[in-house]
Amino acid sequence: MPESGPSKGPIFLHVGLPKSGTTYLQDMLRQHRRWLRREGLLYPFDGYRDHFYAALDARENRTFAGGLRPQAEGAWPRLVGRALAYEGRVVISHEILATAKRDAARRARAQLEEREIHVVVTARDPGRQAVADWQEAIKHGRWVQFRGYARRAGLGEIPPKDRDADAPPARDFAAQRLLKVIDAWAGDLPPERVHIVTVPHAAADPGLLWRRFGELLGIADPGRLTPGGEVRKNPRLGVADIELLRRVNRSLDRRLVADEFGAVAKNLYAQTILPSVSRSDAPVLPGNMFDRADEMAQEWVDGIKSAGYDVRGELDDLRPHRTDGTWPGRWKRDDIIDTAAAATAELLVEITQLRREVGRLERRQFTRRNVTRGLRNRARDLTRRRKSDAPESESASADS
Repeated sequence: MPESGPSKGPIFLHVGLPKSGTTYLQDMLRQHRRWLRREGLLYPFDGYRDHFYAALDARENRTFAGGLRPQAEGAWPRLVGRALAYEGRVVISHEILATAKRDAARRARAQLEEREIHVVVTARDPGRQAVADWQEAIKHGRWVQFRGYARRAGLGEIPPKDRDADAPPARDFAAQRLLKVIDAWAGDLPPERVHIVTVPHAAADPGLLWRRFGELLGIADPGRLTPGGEVRKNPRLGVADIELLRRVNRSLDRRLVADEFGAVAKNLYAQTILPSVSRSDAPVLPGNMFDRADEMAQEWVDGIKSAGYDVRGELDDLRPHRTDGTWPGRWKRDDIIDTAAAATAELLVEITQLRREVGRLERRQFTRRNVTRGLRNRARDLTRRRKSDAPESESASADS
């Protein structure tokens, strides 16, 4: 391995897990990137999707949410080049990296190995992760029911029903299998260069995760940096909202291409309209799955301890807590009907506003076209007049 110069800082490779506060942390890095660079930490940023495309390229699978993303081709080497060109500390972050298979992860990491690499994994308890990851799968167009997801995730021996048979395959918790993700990206690294940042339980200070993460990156007093307008909020969905969205996905049956689905079905419908009309409780892990989630957490804790990885936070954060609430799938029919009616009304308002905007743009375009045509006609008339006047002028000059 090439020796790094004395002034070259380490590269922190934050590989997920999904639904572990990654969007919040990335938004904080993005919002404060100029201040952080002055402090010697680079968060390479050219646009909201540069790390996303790089992560797809790194995992050697450029398909996401049912669509091929050609923009991802070559994105990882480009991001790596920017990271290696910087003399100080660098952080690369995207949760999609957690979906990389071991061989692809090692090949991607090898491109960074002229520098000291630290692999960072943010993780929270598997009970909350299972519910959140399933909900995210629905937001991305899947329509698997929670019992099928839980069975694939190893949280319950729940036999599939016939109507689940046509459901598209869930990610079956693959990117949430903490020890496998660590092994894929960091199994051969010294344990002191593998860092687990635990996500506090819901009742904790929301800024605590950022402080743990920031201290690891060497940010002086990260608590000074607070969320602003660039830090997005993850909207809450209730059990009826998720069931409605699941049925909408099944009815759409992949008829929207990936970018259209992301803009309309996910961003507009699932993350804007449905949260605004929600009237049902958010889902919690079913009580009959708690023991298996607790066993999974213990496996994670034991694996982290035996490997000697650096832990930022408390390992107890990885243990699920029993929570009163509504289980996934226990929605009320009236709630779905009311939610569908309210969401339809909001969609009609949105469509009306879009029609007004299109009409306004068309009128403006039409007006400009008329102006352009008028100017062109005026110029043509003037040219013709000059030509018609020219013989008379020449004749007058000859006579004189």
